[in-house]
Amino acid sequence: MTKDEYLKKFQETIDEQQAKLEQLRTKALDETQDAIEDIREAIEDLEPKIEKAKAKAMEMAESADDSWDEMMVSAEQGWNDMKKAFDDNWDNLTDSIKKMFS
Repeated sequence: MTKDEYLKKFQETIDEQQAKLEQLRTKALDETQDAIEDIREAIEDLEPKIEKAKAKAMEMAESADDSWDEMMVSAEQGWNDMKKAFDDNWDNLTDSIKKMFS
């Protein structure tokens, strides 16, 4: 995978998670206090992860092409870990909150 292809894939994941975060913010305006608290916790957990992913994407974009192969090895594991953390956090929302999005 080339650097540009990888960065595109990484950015798509960030964008996907950012969209989920925006959905949570919007839904929090209309829900019960318990649901709002669950949503708020999910937002607080997702925000720093998204910011970390954005910083990593910037670091990768600015890396020299000759160091890309080395960075790719560690970046792939980091990307997988980040995606899993996002997905796990989303999956941990209560069923009642998940139903709001279906």
